[in-house]
Amino acid sequence: MIIRKQFSVEMGHIVRNCSSARCAHSQHGHSAIIEVLLEGSKLDNAGMLYDFGLMKGTIKQFIDMFDHCYVFWDKDDPEFIEYIKKYNERWISLPFNPTAEMLSLMFMNAINWILTGTIKNNGETSDLRCTGVIYHETATGYAQCSLADNNNMWCPENIHAMKFSPAIVKEQFAAGSELRMIFVGLRNVTNPEPFKQVNANPTGIGENAMQTKLDLN
Repeated sequence: MIIRKQFSVEMGHIVRNCSSARCAHSQHGHSAIIEVLLEGSKLDNAGMLYDFGLMKGTIKQFIDMFDHCYVFWDKDDPEFIEYIKKYNERWISLPFNPTAEMLSLMFMNAINWILTGTIKNNGETSDLRCTGVIYHETATGYAQCSLADNNNMWCPENIHAMKFSPAIVKEQFAAGSELRMIFVGLRNVTNPEPFKQVNANPTGIGENAMQTKLDLN
């Protein structure tokens, strides 16, 4: 089973070394659409793979750090980086060129880090994971990654080499925040345990095995 949740951010960058001169030499922004794909082999106690409402927690909070933010490659010209930090309250330093391809990989791996650091509390499958992200940079262009791309396109240390501006740290990584617990404190966070309103298997598997015709009563 695969589910998909869509998020959006407004973000600025420069893509160095690329063929398009406008992208390589001028600051510009995008209204990016980020589609997160979660996959697993079993549904939870509600008949869901993972509650969409839970994805509005730490997953959305992480993605939201990139909204109204300028991202830059930490190998860029030091003078340019200092300029960005001086005149932007919200910035993120990345250990890679901020292309749509690399950003899709970053979001996929960060979301899996979050899922690994989250204790599920409603019978979610143990193999739940983010198996892909579709990063729409524009209305006509997107990059889509999968876990197989990690083999030769992604460095595992990239997540921990990212640096966030003081404003973002204050907003999302404040002491006691769930994101800080996962990414900095190396501690798990726990999803709320829902009240079980109906004591039955939500999928119906095994409960109606003897029913062979439609009940129209």
